[in-house]
Amino acid sequence: MAAWAAAQGYATVLVHDRKHKEITVDLLRKKIAAAIKRVTDETELKRLVVFFAGHGAALAVGDQYWILTHWKKRPTEAIKVSSLQRMLEYYGPRQVAIIGDACQEFSASFLDIVGSPVLDMPDEEQRPYELDQFFAVDVGKQAFMIKAAGGQDDFCLFTEVLLDALEGDAAQASFEQIGQDRVVTSQSLARYLDSNVAQEAGKYGVRMIPRPKPGFYTDRTYLKVPPPATEGRPEPEIGDSVADAVLEDDASSSAGAAAPPRASSGRGGSRPGKGSTQASRAVERIALARPKAPAPALAARNNAIAKAREARRRAFADEVGSATVRDHFESGCGICVSGAEVAKVEASFGEESRVDGQPNWFRIWLGGESNSLGWSDTLVTLADGRIYSVCVVQGFVAALHVMGDGFLSLFHRPIGAGAYEGQMAIDLLAQAHSGLLSQEEIISTAAFLRHGKHRIITLGCIAAQFYDTIRDVDSLRSMASFYASHAQPVPLDIVLYGGGTISESEGRLYADIPAVAARKPRTPEEQRQSFTFDPTPGFERHPIAGRIPWMRQAWGAVVTANCDKSAEGWRKQALAAMAHLAPGAFTNVAPGGRQALVKLAGIKTGKRKARQLLSV
Repeated sequence: MAAWAAAQGYATVLVHDRKHKEITVDLLRKKIAAAIKRVTDETELKRLVVFFAGHGAALAVGDQYWILTHWKKRPTEAIKVSSLQRMLEYYGPRQVAIIGDACQEFSASFLDIVGSPVLDMPDEEQRPYELDQFFAVDVGKQAFMIKAAGGQDDFCLFTEVLLDALEGDAAQASFEQIGQDRVVTSQSLARYLDSNVAQEAGKYGVRMIPRPKPGFYTDRTYLKVPPPATEGRPEPEIGDSVADAVLEDDASSSAGAAAPPRASSGRGGSRPGKGSTQASRAVERIALARPKAPAPALAARNNAIAKAREARRRAFADEVGSATVRDHFESGCGICVSGAEVAKVEASFGEESRVDGQPNWFRIWLGGESNSLGWSDTLVTLADGRIYSVCVVQGFVAALHVMGDGFLSLFHRPIGAGAYEGQMAIDLLAQAHSGLLSQEEIISTAAFLRHGKHRIITLGCIAAQFYDTIRDVDSLRSMASFYASHAQPVPLDIVLYGGGTISESEGRLYADIPAVAARKPRTPEEQRQSFTFDPTPGFERHPIAGRIPWMRQAWGAVVTANCDKSAEGWRKQALAAMAHLAPGAFTNVAPGGRQALVKLAGIKTGKRKARQLLSV
């Protein structure tokens, strides 16, 4: 990729573990920041491409990590892709392409990973950009290297297929015709990957389904291929007033460590395709050594994985669905805990009391049922010392179920709601827990949420993770506006991802939510989903539900969140508490992290006696 980028006129910076014994976040930060500065000191940064080849992992849909050398020693020694994408909004590129040739494997080995956005927060305004994403596989899947022939190094299959398109060395149907030019665009590249990666992988006995997500809609071109001719090869076209940067990571499989990003500036130039008689590729085609026959165990292995995941989904849904959840609390909100014994409950606002005869059910008194904007961060300490954070919201029952393996389910449903509303949340969480949650189901959830067809507010946090993954900031803001329009506080996670600007006053957080204007649909997918381009109103100082992120994934957005000066103290407290996070989809910490969460929540244990949980 570095050779291709250089041939296209990008100013490329390569960080590879053949040169660097240790690929660290600090090394990447220095290399990437320096590369961007070299470009922006002279001109505007138009396009930035980040390419990574190496080891990867995923903890959930959209929660993807590229693994660096010392990830086992320090949980921050990994690139958290979503955090990097958010941080780049402060560096001013018009377009960003994220290309990852790495696994997105679920594994217990990676549960403690926190990751890093790599770059520091500059003193600049946040500016959304157009985003292209091309990933070798979807969440929960493995990417593969293939044995090469003739003494060449083993090569990543996805990268080789990608380069076929980027070099113009692909079938005619893989190009778009724009005027007289034959070009490779974001959309044609996505179609090519969809059509060819799985096909090529199958020839070598492996299964790989790529996940391309084209998002460029102004300048969509990666490569312009000249028609066959006898004239000389054209010189690279380097823009006068706009420059691009490419950041590439490449990791050696033998070293077992991930390598970092490369950066380059200036896009232009052309490479002939198969129809051309002119120049050769910038990157030599790898001679892949095809096995005599595809591995016969591949289908059986894939079936076994699918069955195991389905069994895990079913067990989760059955266990959580069988837990009894109260449909009312005279206080107007409360918590029902199942699956573990509760030692104590502490609320940042209001008073808590245990329900008579139900040791794991707690009323939370927030000061009146008419206050639909009321909320409280609540710490639930189990008998074994683990602490779970639950944000209770007036008018809702929070149902917390602790699984035998330590994982948990948490959803909020309205007081008096039928069981079917909770079942929808359980089904969605079960799919997420087992690695079966698809992007299509998340989009459907977001559509239901935006149209008010259900009221399970927890699901908004899951939908927000998807929008954050593709950096659809307008949809995040529209979702925040949806809560405000229905006189509900906005879950903190949605605001952290980009739903507004955070301020703090008297221990509570507030969001300034920008209005989102109506716009024309930019893609066929948007055309089918009208809510993606409908207008939504703005709100000022609307209450945010919680000082503690609801889900573990949202903690990575604390450092990139748009905060005014009043909220910087809150940000520092949150970053300090982040070091104590324990594995799981929802926020929880080991006993040693209790004080950090107490401080972040604002629970004033020193100013009042620890309350006895009342039996009423």
